[in-house]
Amino acid sequence: GTTGITNLPSINSGQIGGRRNIVINGEMQVSQRVGTTATATGNNTYIIDRYTTFASGGAAYTVQQVTDTPAGFKNAAKVTITTADSSIAADAYALMQYRAEGVDIAHLNCGTSDAETVTLSFWVKSSLTGNFGGAMRNSAADRNYPYLYNIAQANTWEKKSITLTLDTTGTWLTTTAVGLVFMWDFGSGTDFQGTADQWQAGNFHSAGSQVKLIATNSSTWYVTGVQLEIGSTATDFEHKSFGEELSLCK
Repeated sequence: GTTGITNLPSINSGQIGGRRNIVINGEMQVSQRVGTTATATGNNTYIIDRYTTFASGGAAYTVQQVTDTPAGFKNAAKVTITTADSSIAADAYALMQYRAEGVDIAHLNCGTSDAETVTLSFWVKSSLTGNFGGAMRNSAADRNYPYLYNIAQANTWEKKSITLTLDTTGTWLTTTAVGLVFMWDFGSGTDFQGTADQWQAGNFHSAGSQVKLIATNSSTWYVTGVQLEIGSTATDFEHKSFGEELSLCK
């Protein structure tokens, strides 16, 4: 017989084994705190495990764990605007966050010249179309990267990705405290709108000129398959078993 060595190409310019996805509960499987529905009427409302909501200015929305998903997924998070804010004040906001612990992002080398390039990807659909906003930041909320993503068709699942090189400055915790935050904005005011696609000082939730979901009563927005990985390519979602996700959430 013939023997030899096979050189396998890496996935996304990174490892070929172990965990690629830094996000816990990225497919919205685990919802221990509130069951299948939570109402976001203020700050730090915990919903599906690992996700939090923020709202001000009188606006409100619900978040449900639903089974309306793209192929290959069981659960998604569904946002429904229940109290619209059609005249959004400069300091008003509405958003959903994921907070990664510092121990889970230490290998990304944030705040150093060795900061990694990463790709955030997710499946999304909405009753509205256009450019939607989001941002990534540190725990101190003084280093920020706003971005936009486009929803082309109403009520249709689409996969989106944002690739960026992480911040080479600023303070990024590598403890069990919050290390890195990313968010989806539903309609924050101008105080929270920064310049798209670059790191900057400040606390922003989005870039400007985005669709403001919170302004339209009964509008909907869904997300699942959330993945953050090293590299410049959005690879297929890395599924974990329910038991593993539940243990990580605990």
